[in-house]
Amino acid sequence: MSEGSPATQLKAIFARSLQKPADAPSSSSATYQERPALQNAFRLGGQSAIAGVILAGLRNSLAGKNMGIMGPVGLFTAVGATFAMTESVVANQRETNDALNGASGACAAGFLLGLRARSLPVAVGGCTIMGGVMGLYDYTVSTGDRKETSRPQKGFFKSTAVVEAVKT
Repeated sequence: MSEGSPATQLKAIFARSLQKPADAPSSSSATYQERPALQNAFRLGGQSAIAGVILAGLRNSLAGKNMGIMGPVGLFTAVGATFAMTESVVANQRETNDALNGASGACAAGFLLGLRARSLPVAVGGCTIMGGVMGLYDYTVSTGDRKETSRPQKGFFKSTAVVEAVKT
């Protein structure tokens, strides 16, 4: 029933999941648009730097003493740029837009955050947690299972005489 060791079976399953379907290789590559990796990295890095400046300002004002500004700004910039660059490179390499791209970017960003703690277990844990959360988020958003209803939804609150008087 089983051929080889569990590691061999896992490798075969992983290889099959990464293979492009044989019936439509041209359709997926025709709809895919390449992402500009450096442009995305600079854009998200800059936006993250702005968030780092705001956080550093709040930290300095609440601490009562100057704790420096470059630490949070540099960290936010590096994490944002790493996420965007990794996500774009993985998407361009695989030529698909799916949850694995975001998960790999978040994993790289989480690993970078863990390296700041100078601990490999923290880095691997950060990669696992952030990659898993981002991958799950991207997967659930991309499924599109929201049902559209034709009838208007009733409000959360019960209709009272005051609400009915205000409506008219």
